Amino acid sequence: MSAPANATDVAKQLAKLSRDLDATVDQLEMADRDATEKRVAADLAFSRAFMAAEGSIEARKHLAVISTETVRLDAEVADALVRHLRRRLDAIKTRIDVGRSYGAAIRAEIALGGPGMAP
Repeated sequence: MSAPANATDVAKQLAKLSRDLDATVDQLEMADRDATEKRVAADLAFSRAFMAAEGSIEARKHLAVISTETVRLDAEVADALVRHLRRRLDAIKTRIDVGRSYGAAIRAEIALGGPGMAP
């Protein structure tokens, strides 16, 4: 993204970032719920597999791990998406802060009568 040329461009970019922030918060909410549901499903599948297995406790544990690989992987991937969306939120917030600072600098330059910086 190129640097905004004037205060109007800064405002437009901040508005876009605000919409991106809202959309990402919505995505995070859905992803967090999905991850929670998948984690519960994985835990339940593990418990069922553990209880159904035979042998020593350690053998039953490993059989349960093996037999629940798919649901555990689904839960891990869902958790990874939640982490990604949180990082994306942080990046958007940082971009908003930078935009605000840049906007303040443009306004200060305009107030000082900087050349070519018409509002």
